[in-house]
Amino acid sequence: GKGSYGVVASANDTELGCKVAIKKIKPMTAHAADAKHVLREVRLMRYLSAHPNVITISNLFANTAADELYIVMELLDSDLHRIIQSPQALSDAHTRYFMYQLFRGIAYLHDNNIIHRDLKPGNLLVTRNCDLRITDFGLAREKAGAVGQDEMGSVEDQMTQHVVTRWYRPPELMLCPDGRYGFSVDMWSAGCIMAELIARKPLFPGKNFVHQLTLIFNIIGAPEKDNVSHITNKQAMKFLQSVSNKPKVMFRDLYSSAPSTVTSLLEELLVFEPVKRMSAQEALNDIYFAPFEPEKETSPPVHPDFNFDFENGNLPKNALKRLILDEIAAFQKEARQGGQGGQGD
Repeated sequence: GKGSYGVVASANDTELGCKVAIKKIKPMTAHAADAKHVLREVRLMRYLSAHPNVITISNLFANTAADELYIVMELLDSDLHRIIQSPQALSDAHTRYFMYQLFRGIAYLHDNNIIHRDLKPGNLLVTRNCDLRITDFGLAREKAGAVGQDEMGSVEDQMTQHVVTRWYRPPELMLCPDGRYGFSVDMWSAGCIMAELIARKPLFPGKNFVHQLTLIFNIIGAPEKDNVSHITNKQAMKFLQSVSNKPKVMFRDLYSSAPSTVTSLLEELLVFEPVKRMSAQEALNDIYFAPFEPEKETSPPVHPDFNFDFENGNLPKNALKRLILDEIAAFQKEARQGGQGGQGD
């Protein structure tokens, strides 16, 4: 299959005695933008894979002559998109376990100051035992550098290039594409994923930019005037005025067969105003997840070298290439020393 910036194939790892997924990224460093993207993804995956709900890397290597990077990862049985589309029965217990793991993973990213920005069922890999791993960090950003219109281009470009992803994108990314945003972006996506697990179909399958927003406001209702202070775009304000009479639909009415604990959680996640959206840690502390005793959970520590200073400068591609090769060497050294000894708990 294809990820955001590469092709993924399965293979047999003769040393580990198991199947693995290999992601080939090409070009690796043809341009500074490519190199920066690759460095970001490699560094993120290397630093974050200690968490049990983040994909594990087993090897990293490059073919510099062909300008190719290979990321070797654990191969999981399926992903949440396939499971939702399958005829397999999904109980509330499935939804609870999947969402608990997703929020655990998101909380870990956010604790490390990282916004994933592309959470969707296809980027959530699942084992036969229903263990979940977050993958595809190609669009992830450090919170300090999270600005709407960066590598995604104009808002119109975003909505055509990332067609499926659009369904999980919060309204602020469409209404103020140049504005800064925060962790709440991922929480909106999580709410959409949770709703999709319940209904077995996407909540907001917009066909284009305007249709996407229309579907959103058809459910969450028009925002009150006091809640639009973060919207500064004139066209966006004009659009909001056009939907000002939309009433809110309660999730308990939309999903009448779902437990009230589920629908009340959706009400806290799918909120128009980003600052009022529930955080990942607040979600974990919700009564819905009480059976998992989240208060007893511990997360792996932040990696001591975790930084994204390269994002702020205009480093030439050769300097970025050197950083990528340094990253590969550091990973391989850690692997030899047993620093990458498998999933954390």
